[in-house]
Amino acid sequence: MRRSFFEPVPAPNALPFQAIDFTQTTIPNAMTVVAPIDQIPKSQAAPNSRLWIWQAVLLLGLVLYLLVPIVGLLRFSTRAANGITFKYYLAAFSDPSFYTFLGNSLIAGLWTIAITLTLTTFTLYWAYLKARWLLPFLEFLSLLPFVVPAVTLGLGLIQVFSTPPLMLTGTPYLLIGAYTVVTLPFAYRAIENSLQGANVKTLTEAAENLGSGWGRTFIEVILPCVWSGVISGGLLVLSYVLGEFTLALFLVGSSFQTFPLYIQQLYSYQPQYSTVMSLLSFISTWLVAWLLVVVTRRPNQA
Repeated sequence: MRRSFFEPVPAPNALPFQAIDFTQTTIPNAMTVVAPIDQIPKSQAAPNSRLWIWQAVLLLGLVLYLLVPIVGLLRFSTRAANGITFKYYLAAFSDPSFYTFLGNSLIAGLWTIAITLTLTTFTLYWAYLKARWLLPFLEFLSLLPFVVPAVTLGLGLIQVFSTPPLMLTGTPYLLIGAYTVVTLPFAYRAIENSLQGANVKTLTEAAENLGSGWGRTFIEVILPCVWSGVISGGLLVLSYVLGEFTLALFLVGSSFQTFPLYIQQLYSYQPQYSTVMSLLSFISTWLVAWLLVVVTRRPNQA
C-alpha cells in the first residue's frame, strides 16, 4: 500500500492514543489542604505557651534575685526608732573618706581597664592574624585566674615582691597588676567573641592593599569591628575591681585603702552607715558604667 507524500509517518513503537475522561478525574480542593486555625491540635500550640510561661518565671526570678537584697539594704539603712531617717545618707555625702576611698577604687579600676584591654586586644589581633595555632594556648592561659584562688595569688605576690629589687608590696602598682591578671578572663572572652565575628585577616589585607599602615588599620578598621566586645570587657573589669576585697586586703591594706576595705572597716562599729556605703558603691558602679558607655560610644551610634 502506497502512502501519500503528505501523509505523516507514525513514530516507531508509538503507543495508541487513549482518551482521558476528565469528568471522572478528581482534583483536590486547595482550600482543604491547610486546616483552619481553630482546628490546629492543641498539642502543637501548648509547647509555645509553656515556653513563654517559663521565660516569664525565670525573668521574674532574676528581677527578684537582684532587687530583694537592694530593698533589704535600703530598708535597713533608713530604719530608725521613730520611723525612717536619711541622716546616714547625708553623713555619707559630707564624709571626705567616701570620696577618697571611692576615688582609689576608681583609679585602680580605670588603670586595670586600660592595661587589660590593651594587652588582650593587641594579643588576640596578632594571634588571629599571624598565629592562629596559639589561640588554644591563649584560651588556656585566660582560664588560669579562675583556677588560682585570690588568697593564694595574694600570698604568692607578697612573697615575690617583698624583697629587692622589686619591693612593690603595699603599693597600688602591685594591686593593679594583680587586678590585671584576675580580670583577664572577662576581657579575653568578650574581645575574642567579637573577633570571631569579624574577618580580621581579610580586612587587614584589604586595608594594606589600599596603603594603610598597621597602626592605622588596627585603629580605624579592626577596632570598630570589636568595639562592642571591648566595652563589654571594660564594664566587666570595672564591676569586678570596684567590689574586690581579698587582694586589696592582702596587697595594700591601709596604705592604699579601697572602697570595699572602707566598708568592711565601718561595718564593725557602724553597720547602718556601712550599708549606706554599700548602696552608694552599687549606684556609683552603675553610674560609672553608664558614663563609660556614653563617652566611648562611636559617633555613628550617637
